[in-house]
Amino acid sequence: MRWATVILLISVVGMSAQEEETPKPPPMFQLLRFNEDYSRLADPNVHIDAFDPLKYLRLRADDPTWYLSFGGELRERVELISNPSFGLSGPRDGYLLQRITLEADLHLSDRLRFYVEGISGLIWGEEGSPPPVQDDPTNLQFAFVDVVPWLTEDLKLTVRFGRFGMSLGSGRLVATRAAPNIPFKFDGTELLYEWEGWQALAFLTRPDEEQTDRFDGEDYNSIFWGAYLTHWLDSGKKDGFDLYYLGLARKNSVYASGEADQHRHSVGIRSFGELAGWDWNAEGIVQFGSFGNDQIFAWTGSVDAGYSWKDKKWKPRLGVKFDVASGDRNPADGRQETFDPLFFKSGYFNDASLLRPSNIIDIHPSLSFEPASRMEMSGGVDVFWRYSSQDAIYDPPGSIEVPVTNNRSLYLGTALDVNVSWRLQRHMLLSSSYVYFFTDNYVHSAGGGGVGFFSTTLQLEF
Repeated sequence: MRWATVILLISVVGMSAQEEETPKPPPMFQLLRFNEDYSRLADPNVHIDAFDPLKYLRLRADDPTWYLSFGGELRERVELISNPSFGLSGPRDGYLLQRITLEADLHLSDRLRFYVEGISGLIWGEEGSPPPVQDDPTNLQFAFVDVVPWLTEDLKLTVRFGRFGMSLGSGRLVATRAAPNIPFKFDGTELLYEWEGWQALAFLTRPDEEQTDRFDGEDYNSIFWGAYLTHWLDSGKKDGFDLYYLGLARKNSVYASGEADQHRHSVGIRSFGELAGWDWNAEGIVQFGSFGNDQIFAWTGSVDAGYSWKDKKWKPRLGVKFDVASGDRNPADGRQETFDPLFFKSGYFNDASLLRPSNIIDIHPSLSFEPASRMEMSGGVDVFWRYSSQDAIYDPPGSIEVPVTNNRSLYLGTALDVNVSWRLQRHMLLSSSYVYFFTDNYVHSAGGGGVGFFSTTLQLEF
């Protein structure tokens, strides 16, 4: 907890400095911290934050592209759960999560970069043995080298080697797993090509296997590869579309229909944008391949749209999200139809992270508003059905959470969620959420029941 005191004191100093500034403030922190660019701090006249001297340390007096940047995070998160896993794994649970990261980003010109990030994730109070994604005292989260063999005013090709994270599009298939202590990471190679209005990337990796008692190694049961293309239709990068292909080979994959090796290919398209107060994010994905002797054919579709009154007090937004993710309709027909969301973002439906978007249909109307500066409140009602009564409900890691029963009801339940996020100042974010999941006959027939969830999180970043 000493880290919390030290960073809190420095953050307060940073807040005082920021209140007196007039230059443009630096960009906000990102989930993948290595995507932040602090090269603008080469000009000491734009330094307005107490941490700016750490974010840019010039290494060559005559060349601003040679510099070193330091950063980090301390996160304290409390989670309280009644009936975890719908009551199938115990009556209640509550625990404190702590995550600490420290990073160093070394730029030796515009063409060579070294990045390293260490991480510590601890948990106190959980019932039973915590999973490695929550309990990992010391580990290497990211460590990679960027080489830029092609660089012009309009074009840039980056070749990345090592251990890195990825967040593609809206995070429906590849994201950071932010809520648990240890986010996703991959070992391999990535090519990033950027030109005006376009970005393309291709990668070949192995996902890392989280381990509590030693440094994480590669998951030799899995290979993950793909290509992702984004085109923005405006200079602000608010309107555009994505086209992508993702491939996954994984041994001993488990679904309600059985266990086997799978080779799964995902082809997707996404459209996103804003127009006259409206916003939308629509995505469709088809999957094919093999699961043992079965052929894979699975699919999903998602639409997230809303209207914002940005010129009104509190800037309210009324939105609705609709998802369909296929499930297996007949385990004996030689076709595996359960959609696999691969490495999807945590909290996909709500902060409770109870469900994997497989064999699911849901509709989620919501309302959000900003009652104060840098504060957002939101809430909604999410109604869930199974796509197929012959398939199970899965937890976020992919294990069967509620098995197939004799109950053929498709209705799963309804979740109420309330969320508050308050950026106290640049370096401090406070957020809380409450979710209650009302369940119905299908869950009750498996011996489960409703779930209550509460979380509160304090993040200190620099």
